[in-house]
Amino acid sequence: MTRSRIALPILFATLTLVTVGPLRAQSAASDSTAVVAVVQRLFDAMAKSDTAMAHALLMPGTRFVSLLSDTSTSMPRAQSDTSFLRSLVARPQRLLERMWSPIVHVQGPIATLWAPYDFHVNGQFSHCGIDTATLVRGASGWQIASLVYTVQRRGCAPSPLGVPRSGS
Repeated sequence: MTRSRIALPILFATLTLVTVGPLRAQSAASDSTAVVAVVQRLFDAMAKSDTAMAHALLMPGTRFVSLLSDTSTSMPRAQSDTSFLRSLVARPQRLLERMWSPIVHVQGPIATLWAPYDFHVNGQFSHCGIDTATLVRGASGWQIASLVYTVQRRGCAPSPLGVPRSGS
């Protein structure tokens, strides 16, 4: 084989890596941003008691599982998507959930989000913990398939977000 015949495939492979690599990185960053946005929109829906908004973010059959992290004998408490949505309507309190430093992993049509959070009811601190969400990308975009979280009422480090603004 001549030198030019060998060089062309190497040049093509190099150009492909140079041009496709950044596109994949941009796509992964875009997906991560979208995943965080979906979870944040769920928190916004909770704050507004907006069941229509929350419903649009959840896959049918989404499970919510909470675990008390203050005790070693805590049993997981599971809740269906319909039960979760009913609880938003039944709660007259103002809810505020804030996450920070989310870690997102995306592989094709599935994603996971892991983030510390704090939770406030009527402007008062309630608890902190870790949120883990599994999302699935479908025709309408990312939707939450499950949300598993810990509830820690004591020993919470101060939030890097500071004290919530009044009215939040």
